Amino acid sequence: ADACSVRAESQRLTAVGAVLAAMVLVVLNAAIANIALPTITQSLKVTPALSIWIVTAHQAALLMALLPCATLGESLGYRRVFRCGVALFSIATLMCVLAPSLPWLIAARLLQGLGGAAVMALGIALLRHVVPSQQLGAAIGWNALAVALSSAAEPAIGAAILTVADWPWLFAVLLPLSGWVLLASRALPAVDGTARSV
Repeated sequence: ADACSVRAESQRLTAVGAVLAAMVLVVLNAAIANIALPTITQSLKVTPALSIWIVTAHQAALLMALLPCATLGESLGYRRVFRCGVALFSIATLMCVLAPSLPWLIAARLLQGLGGAAVMALGIALLRHVVPSQQLGAAIGWNALAVALSSAAEPAIGAAILTVADWPWLFAVLLPLSGWVLLASRALPAVDGTARSV
């Protein structure tokens, strides 16, 4: 019985960690390109006006896909859509690292936004099924703290990376964490969707 309870607690901690780490990824990624826009503009030899699309594409995709991703999660299952979002985010992040041109980078950022929307829309819903009801308030607080700390740390992290590496490393440093989230998210409960028509 003790071994089962230890295993259950370990799985719960892994599941909570997966959700919080995914939130950190999305928040860091949302603004990390802002600090590098001048560098990216020079590297890709584009005008500053065009480079704004690197930020706009991500933000637009993230905001437009929030409600559709929430609906998909309810219909198909929270964990399935969440994991698909993390996978899409990871693939798009690798595309950002390898981007040879501005259109490629804009497309990759748009895909990142779509993947991030699934994470943002379903993170709290998943926490509701991971922690006991009496701990839900604390879990939401952890989520808010992770988002706030990531947002506050982003300029310093971005600047530190740019002092020692080229701009693709802003995205490359996210890949190990996104890979861990994808693996750890298997610990999330497989809540059945309603199968209601989207």
